[in-house]
Amino acid sequence: MQEDKRKGFQDMPVNKKINESKIGKRKAAIFLISVGPKIAAKILSELSEIEVEQLMMEVAGCTEVTLEEKEEIMEEFYEDYLSRDSLDKGGINFALEVLENAYGKPKAGEMLERLNDSISVGPFNFLKNTETDHLVTFIKSEHPQTIALILTYLNCEQASKVLCSLKPELQIEVAKRIAVMERTSPEVVSRVEQVLEKKISAVAGQDLRIVGGVKAIVGILNNVDRGTEKIILTSFEKANKQLAMEVKSLMFVFEDILKLDDKAVQRVLKEIDQNVLSLAMKNASTELRDKIFRNMSERAAAILQEDMAVMGLSRVTDVEKAQVSVVTKTKELDDSGEIIIARGDSEKLV
Repeated sequence: MQEDKRKGFQDMPVNKKINESKIGKRKAAIFLISVGPKIAAKILSELSEIEVEQLMMEVAGCTEVTLEEKEEIMEEFYEDYLSRDSLDKGGINFALEVLENAYGKPKAGEMLERLNDSISVGPFNFLKNTETDHLVTFIKSEHPQTIALILTYLNCEQASKVLCSLKPELQIEVAKRIAVMERTSPEVVSRVEQVLEKKISAVAGQDLRIVGGVKAIVGILNNVDRGTEKIILTSFEKANKQLAMEVKSLMFVFEDILKLDDKAVQRVLKEIDQNVLSLAMKNASTELRDKIFRNMSERAAAILQEDMAVMGLSRVTDVEKAQVSVVTKTKELDDSGEIIIARGDSEKLV
């Protein structure tokens, strides 16, 4: 339900969410954290510079928020959203009116009945937003037949993730039972659903906090345009230099070099010492390695690959330090305008 509400704000005029809702700064900050970085970035793009600065400072202070407070604020926004007279209204009644106008009342009634059947909430609907790891934790000790029953009510993508996360021997047993499963009585399905929901609720009730703070801000800033980012970071530097440094350190990571175009990568590589680069690439993804090799001369790429092959084991801290060095140089080139790190969906290069 909360996820449905969060998505519902995607299409609402975003500049109305913060300005017209009767809420305080903390509520607005919690709302931004709750809807996720992309929607939050879209909202910020519609606000004034002063409003953005104030909200981001508030987000930084929201390190601990109770689940109850989060749900209450989301509910408040959602009710405000639904109560707006200016919003178009859909729903079953609207669908019925459209169908009646198109096909007449008798046919519309039949079609709406089928529609109701397809959109009704089915068993285990509460699991659709449950993380795979958490779901596996809850069901892995259940009988294979019970697990099979649960998986048949999940969508294919979620069910496959859960199945892949089980132990091999359990995977086989569950898969067999799914393959031969026929009709199961509604009473059995309901009983299993109730037990599982109670188990999940008991554990979920212990987790009362969501985290805002620096990670939340970084997630938002990675999705805003460059102008908004600079406004916020400049504000942070004036108010709290330590906070600004912490945010900046997380804004661009080593793997994000994949987002640079080839010219930018070539420019960065000119500034990096060969020994630093070979160490930084120790635990880089294959995709990133290929991109870096592709933007070097054949001779330079061969030497780098040879250096990496004979390097031997390295401390993780040393590898991370080398990666930070590469990232720092990349940011310096971006700040000087020599390369461009594209940020946010709205920042397109031409």
